[in-house]
Amino acid sequence: MAVLIDILSSVFIGGFIILMAFGILDSTNKFLYSHNDDLIVQESLTSINTILEYDIDKMGFGVPENQNVVLLADSAHIKFLADLDRNWHPDTIEYYVGSVSELSNTPNPADCFLYRKVNGSPTDGLAIGVVTDFRFSYLTQDGEGVDTSNPLNLKTIKMIRTTMRIESPAVYGDETQPEKSEYRTAFWQETNLASRNLRR
Repeated sequence: MAVLIDILSSVFIGGFIILMAFGILDSTNKFLYSHNDDLIVQESLTSINTILEYDIDKMGFGVPENQNVVLLADSAHIKFLADLDRNWHPDTIEYYVGSVSELSNTPNPADCFLYRKVNGSPTDGLAIGVVTDFRFSYLTQDGEGVDTSNPLNLKTIKMIRTTMRIESPAVYGDETQPEKSEYRTAFWQETNLASRNLRR
């Protein structure tokens, strides 16, 4: 009888140790996936930021002074002129946010493409990244907000504030509707993006 109790005790303790090992393994995997997702999100944010800053820094370059630089400006869409290739013919650069329905196959319900278009090409724009929040706001030389619903106010835009949030498309595990806090997130806000060519 004592032998049977010893065997059952050993099986119970062994099973408990195995369950603990699986728990530790799952926690380690979750940490590694989260760390990897953090890295991917940060790299994506940096990549988008680099392209955007380059274009906005060139905004108005090579554009005649009597010509409007900003052609369209709202919270999720901007179109402006800049001579990107220095051929003395201003290019039309456009940024806009796509629809969340385009990425309905990803678990994250808020992610959408950020598009960039130069001189109307490609027709639907080139997706330069995936964002969950992307907003433009426009400021005067004195840092006051510009009402872009009136096209006459576009000439007063001297600075652009960009807010961007990127989240991982999925979380570790098999949750069909994970909590918002489970997604790995990177946030960036540039408060004084401006081209020297806009200050003339």
